[in-house]
Amino acid sequence: MARYFSGRRLRESRKAAGISIELLAITIARSAYSIQEYERGRVTPPITVIAAIADVLGQPIEALLIEEEAHAA
Repeated sequence: MARYFSGRRLRESRKAAGISIELLAITIARSAYSIQEYERGRVTPPITVIAAIADVLGQPIEALLIEEEAHAA
């Protein structure tokens, strides 16, 4: 099984932590637009950014990932 970044999990974790998009963006030195794109699943952040987000949210990186089974060819 492969693991992928989940914008939905980012949004859920950010809201649960009570952190606004703007505060998260400032804290990790990204734009609010970038955070919105991550949450919408349009852009996958680099692993260094995922690690920074997880740190700010007080979550392990795994909390921002989902597992998907590979489809048989």
